[in-house]
Amino acid sequence: MKQIILWSLLILPWLSLFFLNMYTVRRYMPVALFMTVIHTLAYQAAHHYGWWKETGSSLFGWDKIIPVPWVYGAYLVIVIWVFHFTFGKFWKYLIVNILLDGVFMYIVYPVWQRLGLVSGESTLPTIAIVAMMVGFALILYLFQLWQDGASKKSKVNS
Repeated sequence: MKQIILWSLLILPWLSLFFLNMYTVRRYMPVALFMTVIHTLAYQAAHHYGWWKETGSSLFGWDKIIPVPWVYGAYLVIVIWVFHFTFGKFWKYLIVNILLDGVFMYIVYPVWQRLGLVSGESTLPTIAIVAMMVGFALILYLFQLWQDGASKKSKVNS
């Protein structure tokens, strides 16, 4: 059952992108991929410094540090959806991210712990992890502003 849930977290979110037009997916895919880089580095740092351990969310045997179903599945797609609905409205974007990060860390993550999908071994307080996630959201917003500016400049120069 656990493997079905993990595979669902990896695959099902991608299917939701069929409900968006391709322009939107292409516009926000770079920021979503940038998020995967940031989160991959964060999980590597967390592993190295002992901030937290992610066990129980492995699909392939080699993905012991980074929860592939979450980072490369659900979270990547959530970034695209959040940007689709909130980009250009900074305060709305920030509030949505704070709410989603808080709900994830204080409600969803504990449920996943009880289901054995994640270990939850952490030396950081939950609020510090939420703050880190909100910080990442701010970096992503700045990245998307830069992307949109670069895109407009390239259209002008064409």
